[in-house]
Amino acid sequence: MAASNASDQRQLVSVFCAWKGLLFCLAALCPGPGYDTSGLILSDSSLNRYANLESSSRLSHLVLNFFRWDALYFVKAAERGLVFEQEWAFSPAFSKLLSVVGQSISGTAERSTQYHIVAGIIVSTTCHLLSVFVLYRLMTLLAGPRRQQSRIPFVASVLHILTPASLFLSAPYTESLFSLFNLAGMLCYAESRSAATSSTVSFQEVVYKLGSGLLFAMATTIRSNGLLSGLILLYDVARYVPKLLSIRLGTHDMFRIIATCASGILIALGFFGPQYLAYLDFCSTSHSTARPWCEKSVPSIYSWVQSHYWNVGLFRYWTMSNLPLFLLALPMLGLLVYSSVTHLRIGYAQPLYGRRVPHTSNISDTKYTPRFTCNFPELALPQLVLAVTAATCFHVQIVNRISSGYPIWYLTVATWLLDRVSSRPSGGRPDRAQLVIRSMIVYAMIQGMLFANFLPPA
Repeated sequence: MAASNASDQRQLVSVFCAWKGLLFCLAALCPGPGYDTSGLILSDSSLNRYANLESSSRLSHLVLNFFRWDALYFVKAAERGLVFEQEWAFSPAFSKLLSVVGQSISGTAERSTQYHIVAGIIVSTTCHLLSVFVLYRLMTLLAGPRRQQSRIPFVASVLHILTPASLFLSAPYTESLFSLFNLAGMLCYAESRSAATSSTVSFQEVVYKLGSGLLFAMATTIRSNGLLSGLILLYDVARYVPKLLSIRLGTHDMFRIIATCASGILIALGFFGPQYLAYLDFCSTSHSTARPWCEKSVPSIYSWVQSHYWNVGLFRYWTMSNLPLFLLALPMLGLLVYSSVTHLRIGYAQPLYGRRVPHTSNISDTKYTPRFTCNFPELALPQLVLAVTAATCFHVQIVNRISSGYPIWYLTVATWLLDRVSSRPSGGRPDRAQLVIRSMIVYAMIQGMLFANFLPPA
């Protein structure tokens, strides 16, 4: 088994390098400063910036082509700190990390914007590779060893490499780091559940459970949707409600509840910590003009910035002009909802206190459900809520990239593909697994070129 895992990981590295090489080549071949020249202006303050661009190397062109959209905020905040209110919508923790890495790259040289862009590329690409390995290990716990399920971790990890997030997972963006922390948090949660016994609470179980809370908290400081992973811990506590109502709650159960609640508190701190720092900065008595959000009963700079500067709110994005963006996001929204509901529906049939669903369930024989069931269906909860909130509250098109940090849809598509290989001959019309994978690859390539040219969607 260990030899098989090592072989799979070597193959994953090869696939990762080949795919990144293709995307980087496409980005390098994109001409000019892009549709929007903000990246060029911010990276070169001289009046001869266009002449400098023409004489620059292909590598410099490539670096500039990663300096697009939100990357402008992250990189400039890394270079000179947070200055403007709207910059608080973009993770200060991630910008600080870019600042530290950029300083280590530049050494004694004067730090420039280019150093921080390169730092972002290195951090994001490295975190994407690490998250591939984390997902592989997570899938071994979710899928189990039966039949062709042993291939599911490898196939799902390849899908994570080919995700529609495209160049966002290599640019100075938070998606890769969020994916790493969020998937690692789910892995620790699954490990804690696997280590649990009915009679005792082991030190290993508690450490894994607290580790999951810490990793989810770190994911939340990177992207606010990390809060959704708290639903997993809420489910974990809800499992004990039947025992609590029947007064059969043991001491070991109480320890587990306390550890889970402590993990949930860590997640809350991951969200409210940056909000508190912003409150001290903008709402202190020494400030001459307090901002309007300071007067709210629950002051949150993040909510204010999203609403005031980007018009984010319930159904605000539901306009005719945004219809093409909804159509663009519809396949991923459908996949997120379908995969989540499928695993939650099967998991609902077992007692809340149970951990595994029998693989011989009658429901699993239908063509609408996978041939095996996920050992921890509660991991689908954040993904389902993400899809709903993306459709109703977010700029919906971002679901194509932020979905990269959620595992259940990878699990579902991998199952479809392996079911097809095991039950159908090759050839004929493409099925849903082939359509999904082909669409992912084509979309990622096109999206990568649009991103490098500073063209929407982003």
